[in-house]
Amino acid sequence: MERHEPVSSPPQPVRGSAFPAALPLVRLFPWHAAGFFAVNGAITAVNVFTGPPWWGLWLLMATGALLGVHYLAYKTVAVDEGWVEARVEELNLKSYDRSHIEGLKERHAGGTAESKRDPGSGN
Repeated sequence: MERHEPVSSPPQPVRGSAFPAALPLVRLFPWHAAGFFAVNGAITAVNVFTGPPWWGLWLLMATGALLGVHYLAYKTVAVDEGWVEARVEELNLKSYDRSHIEGLKERHAGGTAESKRDPGSGN
């Protein structure tokens, strides 16, 4: 049996997703990030040349918080099933307790009553 490594690709939104109104978040996030770095870079440069007080810090924190919220919304919409499956497989391969993971899978798939009992509980 040949094992294939999961191919990592940028997440693409599912067109029939439950968030059709949020799809502009996916398209606009790269522009928002580029604008954040350009504008805050310019503001920081002006602030450095003018000296204290460091008023640019407040703008950087406020716009950074907004960019962070946009990023979280972007990741919520941009995750598709292929990305999720690849991450699950990656975590399974990196697992140090593989037998525990396999036991959970077996119980979830409707394994035997014997496999549903926790071996560490003493029952």
